[in-house]
Amino acid sequence: MAVKSSASEAKFEDGDIVTCLIYKDPEVEGLCRADLLNSEVEGFEHSGILLGRWQRIIKSDANEAEDPRELITAADDFFCSLFEQDDPVEDEENKERSALKHLLALLLERKRILKPKGARATTGSQTYVHPKLQREFEVPVILIDAQMMQTITETMGDIFLQL
Repeated sequence: MAVKSSASEAKFEDGDIVTCLIYKDPEVEGLCRADLLNSEVEGFEHSGILLGRWQRIIKSDANEAEDPRELITAADDFFCSLFEQDDPVEDEENKERSALKHLLALLLERKRILKPKGARATTGSQTYVHPKLQREFEVPVILIDAQMMQTITETMGDIFLQL
């Protein structure tokens, strides 16, 4: 978890609302993450394709464990944001977005936020229902290799590692 803004280098203070952006930068292998003060999001420029975002509130005690409900909300917000933009045309970028959709869907299903619709798909896509939002999501079913999992875990650590 970042302690300062990726844009201004300003140290995060207790109660700050921080937006976390995940994007694919063509000059960097893997995924990139930027943690920004809410007021900096509009002016932040990155040279990649924005995949998704979520927000978190900074707690004063750095040793205080994250509230599991906040982590679930962050995962849910990030999952929904992955469906806000059209998928990129290039296969490699689409693969990373698809992997994020797939992993987050499984995580949110385990936390009973999403429910699979119909028989469990092993290829193609799986439809998930989000009862609270009354919305359906078509989630690609893909094989995630160890390298992709490591990249995602390193980038998204606070969501994936603590849930």
